[in-house]
Amino acid sequence: MSHEEFTPEESLALITEVIQEAKVRLEEDGLIYMMWGILLFVASTGQYLLFRMEQWEINYYPYFLIPLGAIASQLYYARKQRRQSNQIMGTISVIWAIIGFNLMLLGFFGWPLLKSSLLPISLILLGIGVATVGQVSKSRVFLLAGILINITGFVGFQLDWTNQPLLLGISSLLFIFGPGLVLQLQKR
Repeated sequence: MSHEEFTPEESLALITEVIQEAKVRLEEDGLIYMMWGILLFVASTGQYLLFRMEQWEINYYPYFLIPLGAIASQLYYARKQRRQSNQIMGTISVIWAIIGFNLMLLGFFGWPLLKSSLLPISLILLGIGVATVGQVSKSRVFLLAGILINITGFVGFQLDWTNQPLLLGISSLLFIFGPGLVLQLQKR
């Protein structure tokens, strides 16, 4: 096994190349962010509408779409990873897997404890994930979107719990679907 020494300039060039490669690959992932933005918008808006129709006992049913989204994401990334992989994209995948798992646990099992804090906490976790993607991939669009999602999470604590799903829906469209769309447009 040979060990090759790099000059500082060569090391910096290699690091820059890896980061640029990750950015290009992230642009390909704009579709998955668009899917999740729409999925969260549909689920949370569905819950909001059920609240308005006073369907209290079934208000959470729209969120059963989330596991389907998780399966679709898993299939998408499994196929994608066979073709291309690097350390940065692996890190982003692990971060989203952990955040997604925690969001599902909170949503399906933590709601009795959290009650009206569930959606604001979920928004804060989403904001952390999106901002992390932005920082790791050097995408200002995602970094800003993550910060804005985080802020909306704190705004959510001030809203009546029956209006919080609407905040999640609007945030999902603007700050998850929106950056995904921007990446898709940049790709073209």
